[in-house]
Amino acid sequence: MSSRRILLVEDSSTMRRMLSMMLQEQGYEVRTANDGAEGLVRAGEEPRPELILTDYEMPELDGPGFCRGIKANKDLRSIPVLMLTTLGESHNTIAGLEAGADDYIQKPKSPDDIQVMFARIRAQLRIADLNAEAIERNRLLEAAHKKVTFELELARKVQFALMPRPPKPRGVLQVAVRYTPANQLGGDVYDFYRLENNRLGILVADVSGHGVNSAMLSGMVKALAAGLSIAVLEPGELLAGLDVAGEQYFPEGYFCTGFYLIADEETGLVRYAGVGHPPAIVIGPNGPRMLQSNPGMLGIGMVDGTAGASDRLEPGESLIIYTDGLTDAMDPSDVIFGEDRLTTLLQSHFGNDPTEIINRVDGAVADYTAPGRPADDINIIVVQRPAK
Repeated sequence: MSSRRILLVEDSSTMRRMLSMMLQEQGYEVRTANDGAEGLVRAGEEPRPELILTDYEMPELDGPGFCRGIKANKDLRSIPVLMLTTLGESHNTIAGLEAGADDYIQKPKSPDDIQVMFARIRAQLRIADLNAEAIERNRLLEAAHKKVTFELELARKVQFALMPRPPKPRGVLQVAVRYTPANQLGGDVYDFYRLENNRLGILVADVSGHGVNSAMLSGMVKALAAGLSIAVLEPGELLAGLDVAGEQYFPEGYFCTGFYLIADEETGLVRYAGVGHPPAIVIGPNGPRMLQSNPGMLGIGMVDGTAGASDRLEPGESLIIYTDGLTDAMDPSDVIFGEDRLTTLLQSHFGNDPTEIINRVDGAVADYTAPGRPADDINIIVVQRPAK
């Protein structure tokens, strides 16, 4: 093991030689300086000292001035400084410590004093080692954090790239969508499927939890549902197939909810089914109504067929599908936004276009949760049949 490096700053040549010899006998590598000004220069030389012993009273730059210079230098301030003096006045001790000295001892006059000095040097070196270890650990943690942050941001961009834009209208219906994850990665997923005979399939699913696991599972749900959308005829069949297919992928404790509909873009007829998902809401000039989901969970292999139903969007009506992060958003008193508040808000803006309806919901939720923000992902899709 290499010798520990000490810088000795002492204006007395006799004391400098004596202290240097004693320290070398203890196995330390000693570098010396004649005063504080020279000490500042030598402290910056490589390899830098691991501890500094400095006299209090010196010409040009005294001990406190030297210590302040060391502590003002960001590259040197972590080096422990022990201040030596032959004076015992308390004001010198205070001045030295307030200048940044880590310890303060009188110059040794007896064997016991010498051992005390050595013990304090060893103690300060241990403290310095612990500080260096903590700094290195913090550096490694910061590097790891930056790496994880970079990878999560990259994954977020990939996830958002997989979220489709609303399809262009082929008939009487217009669509808008917005997805807002609670974290960099979210567990909500949606998709649109262009089906035969001017029909549009729309899926909204919500995987339990947040973060990487939920994001990966949501991608799996999206992939499975895309294939099922071509193979099945009814919304309930797709959700039942998703439950069976997803069981082999979902770890224990994970599940998802889902709502799937097939809309006729020429007539506004909607066939739909949901499992464990919030009801879709239809708003319009005749007031709101709910398109209810069935109870249960997807991804655990327990959905044995799913009953569906149908509805029709009349001119001036809009259908809103959303995830429970919207209604579960809390104000500072932990009161949820709630389904009733959402329905009232939506109905009051039924005459707006789909994007403006989403803007109104976003603004209301942001105001409700301020100064915080929603704790869960929020996905909202608006399907509208504009008034003639």
